[in-house]
Amino acid sequence: MEWLNKMNDAIDYIESTITEKVDYAQAAKIACCSLSRFQYMFLFITDITPSEYVRRRRMALSASELINNNIKIIDLAFMYGYESPAAFNRSFKAFHGFSPSVAKKFKKYIDFPRISFQIKIIGGHFTMGTNNQMTVYKDILVKSEIIEQPETIKVACLKGRGFAFGEFEEQYKPLLIDKHTPYSSVGFFTDYFGGETYVVGCIVDTLDNLPQGLEPMDTGIKRFASITFRAVSEEKLVGGEDGPGEGMQMAGEYIEKIWMPEHKNEVIGSSKKDCYELTVDGRTYQLGTFEVYKTDLTLEPEMCFYIPLK
Repeated sequence: MEWLNKMNDAIDYIESTITEKVDYAQAAKIACCSLSRFQYMFLFITDITPSEYVRRRRMALSASELINNNIKIIDLAFMYGYESPAAFNRSFKAFHGFSPSVAKKFKKYIDFPRISFQIKIIGGHFTMGTNNQMTVYKDILVKSEIIEQPETIKVACLKGRGFAFGEFEEQYKPLLIDKHTPYSSVGFFTDYFGGETYVVGCIVDTLDNLPQGLEPMDTGIKRFASITFRAVSEEKLVGGEDGPGEGMQMAGEYIEKIWMPEHKNEVIGSSKKDCYELTVDGRTYQLGTFEVYKTDLTLEPEMCFYIPLK
């Protein structure tokens, strides 16, 4: 099967540049297809994107280097493309479940072998169940799932400050990112604080001891639909200074025209488009759909929408 050989050639290229900035367009060229086609084919087969594969491989390889060779954590961080040891430590802990120093001390880590494409996939840790499989809507990938959790969604946020993502990320992210893993920034409309406004912030585990200047918000939400969208680049997904990206526009279209008609009876009652009435401690307020962003969109261009459910 010639296409399998080409995909394996692409993996050979990715592995050869694993400690450098991987050029996914070049990998797609080696596989004899477009970048978007390569991304979708890789995801369809493995249930992860090429960039996520690279991240996992780097985490496994760096742990092996740390345990088997006399190498400093700072050198590992720069070797595997991280801007700082702190960023490397966060990614390492998120993948392995413990810090690099613990891995080195106890010689323990999670391996993630390279893959090869055959009749079946060898190596890695993949979940191939249909519940995790993404589908294609126009030029983006979509996954919808219902999440029920024991604790309500809590948010530390700036209120009445417009679309102040930049200010929040610059001033408050460094104070919160080490305490809340994975770190997820959010944006949404609400009248929770009195008077409808757009707020930005991040999801936190507790509302205690927040940095000065942030408002605590307990949404009261435990059950919600999480609709995840992925695109081949951050610009394609969320856009930039010129406005929303095509992916974000397609995401809104998908929710309105595909998802909502099928689930409208499950959604908490709304009085206007994209806003939902929630009652917390006897008080009713409006809450817009959460826009939830991953920590680093450049690694995995992905965003979610959280919609409260009955």
